[in-house]
Amino acid sequence: MSLTLKTEPVGGIILDLDGLILDTETLCVEVAREVVSRHGKQLTLEAQRVALGKRPLECWADVAKVLGIEAPAEQLLAESEPLLAARWSDAPLLPGALRLVRHLAASRVSFGVATSTPRSTFVAKMSRKDELRGLLAERPGAVVVCGDEVDRGKPHPDVFLEAARRLGLEARRCLVLEDAPSGVEGAAAAGMRVVAVPSLVGMHSEYGTANPAASSGVVEILPSLLAFSPPTYGLPPFTDLLPPPAAASSDGEGGGGGGGGGVIPMDRVLRIRGKVVKGFGRGSKELGIPTANLDPAAVAAALAEAVTGIYAGWARLGSSPEVHKTVLSIGWNPFFANKEKTLEPWILHSFGQSFYGETLSLVICGYVRPEANFSSLEALVERIHLDADVSRAALDCAPLAELRDDPFLRADLNPGSPAAEHSAR
Repeated sequence: MSLTLKTEPVGGIILDLDGLILDTETLCVEVAREVVSRHGKQLTLEAQRVALGKRPLECWADVAKVLGIEAPAEQLLAESEPLLAARWSDAPLLPGALRLVRHLAASRVSFGVATSTPRSTFVAKMSRKDELRGLLAERPGAVVVCGDEVDRGKPHPDVFLEAARRLGLEARRCLVLEDAPSGVEGAAAAGMRVVAVPSLVGMHSEYGTANPAASSGVVEILPSLLAFSPPTYGLPPFTDLLPPPAAASSDGEGGGGGGGGGVIPMDRVLRIRGKVVKGFGRGSKELGIPTANLDPAAVAAALAEAVTGIYAGWARLGSSPEVHKTVLSIGWNPFFANKEKTLEPWILHSFGQSFYGETLSLVICGYVRPEANFSSLEALVERIHLDADVSRAALDCAPLAELRDDPFLRADLNPGSPAAEHSAR
């Protein structure tokens, strides 16, 4: 559910790059793990957290301090740079990033990138991102400020203040979207409002309590950019929700996606296949909603890549030629306090018998809303049925409707093939 605008509308958006637009964090962690292992250490979650959002040399200095590595930061940087340089262009876009930048450009909202990344590395990261590179090309209303273009890196405010200066905006009129605590601290020090989008699980407590009415600091914490609602900050709403607002039962917020507001077509469609196993038994018994449960071990890789939330898609069971609409949950299920990330589809079709042990193929193509907790079981059930109604309508709209004939769903299943596979595009 979106917030109500409690302060003056923003004049422009400033975006972080790594961990918010690009999934470079995965590359950095893999390389950092290799480098620290050369020095007899293991990369810890604490070391990952202190490094987030900082300039490379500062990052390595902090990692070395946390892990007790005696080698100077300059040496660790020299060891990591060649490994990263060969892979920067492979970093994928994070969910919702391209959608947001497209929207800001099309809506003529001033925006910029404020990153700790040096300019040469920024160019390398953009080398195979043609559309994003074009949208971020510096022009009136769009700027990019890199870490080697200011005196001090995050958590100092310099890079954010420079972005505001180039955009011609006062700091108080800027809204910053950041994943790293150091970036959040720097943006707050610049006198800007901040939406935190944590890139590591379990980091919410590091941002404190969000205050929607604050004139600076954290005003909102989101699970991903897909949950960002521009009208919350006086900006034009997204125009890609399905079904279109005039045809939907809208909540009037024009948000990032969510229940009655509509479904967001996904840039990267998830394709997942796995065996149906017995779950907690809560769907039918407690909710009156017969959800399926996929083998967690079989789909673990796919779940690791997916943003938690409620989704819409298409499902095929076993060798049946029929393809059905589905609404599904990926995540921790806050109401039931799950201890592991799960995938629970509700296939929107009445089956005459149990299908435990059958292979379930899923094409997940629309984002409905973030995970949420509910005050009662009745409220949860009501929301699940609303999610189903919105998903049914969205799946009748292009481009989601065409995915009913996706080759992944239509492929003949070989009984001797692996129990699960996944892909994204």
